[in-house]
Amino acid sequence: MMKKWSFLLIAFALLFIAVNVYLIEKKNNKIDRLQYVSKWETVKQSHLIESFSSDGVVAPSETHYFYVDKKAGFNQFLVKEGDTVETGTPLFDYSTLNIEKQKELLDTEIDRIEQEIDSIDSHLQNLSSLLSDAEKDEATQVKTDKKEEESTSIPKTVSYSIKIEINQKELEKEKLEHQLKQYEEQKDNYDSEAKNLTIVSNTSGIVKNISYNLKNPVVTIVSTSPVIQGTLSEEQLSQVESGMKTISTSPLFKGKITGVLEKISTTPKNKPKVEEKSLYPYEISLDDFEQKLHEGYHVNTEVITKEISNAIVINKDSMFMQNKKYYIWVLDKGLIEKKPITLGFQINDKQQVNSGTQIGELYISEPDSIKQSGRFITPLDLGDIDKKSIKQVKWKSALKYVTIGILQK
Repeated sequence: MMKKWSFLLIAFALLFIAVNVYLIEKKNNKIDRLQYVSKWETVKQSHLIESFSSDGVVAPSETHYFYVDKKAGFNQFLVKEGDTVETGTPLFDYSTLNIEKQKELLDTEIDRIEQEIDSIDSHLQNLSSLLSDAEKDEATQVKTDKKEEESTSIPKTVSYSIKIEINQKELEKEKLEHQLKQYEEQKDNYDSEAKNLTIVSNTSGIVKNISYNLKNPVVTIVSTSPVIQGTLSEEQLSQVESGMKTISTSPLFKGKITGVLEKISTTPKNKPKVEEKSLYPYEISLDDFEQKLHEGYHVNTEVITKEISNAIVINKDSMFMQNKKYYIWVLDKGLIEKKPITLGFQINDKQQVNSGTQIGELYISEPDSIKQSGRFITPLDLGDIDKKSIKQVKWKSALKYVTIGILQK
């Protein structure tokens, strides 16, 4: 009789297990399935920065030249190389000097420069006319048939070459105008210093060079405010614009020096060639710094092309797409939920989220491991187990929990 009841009890247990397994495996059943979650992360707030690296060199922001009239009777230099000078600092003087001759020398230089500027202006007008004609001719070529184009075509590089020459002439004119301004300022200084016949500096800076053989320019002064100069590749040029922040470092000094990308040339430093990549000069103005910089120091500069403060970010691999929308799995009150999100910028492995989640929310870092929303379990942490509580669990309850653990998927 006992054997019969034992057999029936075993059969009933097996039937019970089989029915539960069937219900769980059955398609479209309403039984919740626990999902195992081993890895999760927290939505964080972060400062996102995208940048590229460029090598540069420390250079003076300005250079000024001073000239001597050899016929006026040069006396002596009043400064030496390496001296720091201010506006009004005496540079050199004459033993006997006819100030008018000195002014005539400057007037001659000023006239020469003005003539060069006039010549450049005239040349620029001609180039503008040629450019207009070339662009019209090139536009006409589009309307001609192929045969006419082969016989009378004008190279499309003509207008480009003219533009390059225009840029070069405009740069040359700018330099001449700057030099003209220096001469005019120096001429004014000669008038004010006519009594003591001493030539003074019209700028502040450091004496970089003195020509003791009186070969003009006899004194070269560079500004004490340095800049960083370098070149950009074709790809980098398309990423930058004036005003972008920079961070410069070097093994020659401690810490970092911040600055701003101030000047960007859109004209290549080198003459464009098919077999060579073009390089574009840039100049960085520096913020206040404590480090001692010398002209010629080589530095490495990070140009910050994109910067986002207080961005809400997740790991880029934690999102997934369904029906052309992005989602993440979040953990909330013991449940896994699928949340739609809208994306911002992605920088390296960090993805900015514009909406759909908030700082501190928990999300699944491996979305492929989750099949659907619902309840979840996490790995057992043996350190959190209370042995006294385990001993208080009745054997029937323990059997129930074991059975659930076996049957749940």
